[in-house]
Amino acid sequence: EVPYYTMELLNGGDLASVERLPWQTTCVVLHDVASALAMLHSRGLLHRDVSIRNVHWTTNGRAKLIDFGTMMSMGLGRDVVGTPPFMAPEVVQLQALDGRADLFALGALGYRLLTGRHAFPARRISELRDVWRSRPVEPSLLVPDVPPELSNLVLRALTLERGGRVRSAAEMMEQLRAITPILGEDVAVGVG
Repeated sequence: EVPYYTMELLNGGDLASVERLPWQTTCVVLHDVASALAMLHSRGLLHRDVSIRNVHWTTNGRAKLIDFGTMMSMGLGRDVVGTPPFMAPEVVQLQALDGRADLFALGALGYRLLTGRHAFPARRISELRDVWRSRPVEPSLLVPDVPPELSNLVLRALTLERGGRVRSAAEMMEQLRAITPILGEDVAVGVG
């Protein structure tokens, strides 16, 4: 008789404790998160904190984007929020934000899952300008079984100049399906 809402009960946990994932599993994670971002972006919203702690890996092999506490409408950023290794330059510079800021974070997530390290290893926001001076090593050079196409896609999402990034979450999903045909099927992959 009083208002209430329901939420999905998620089993599993976040990906922070995972050292690295096989590239196929990483593609599933990125595809699932890109799907959530596509829905948000289609409504003019940004998550603003896509990070290793805000992606929940379920026991049935699916990734769920969680923690929408920093969500905002696309447009001029009024505050700097997020997890430093996953933050796009335009977030830190308080510029107008669009979906490409979340896609930068998705690229940073992919890099971390593929390599076990951050593309831009900053602990504090104040360190980002320094770490952005060095281009990340290609994931396929650090982990030889990573397909070059996936390595290039992740690096393209991590481009500091947003005009060079993947344009949309839908484009990211399409390219991930081209790299991993299993994404065309409704198949879950376990954490290896």
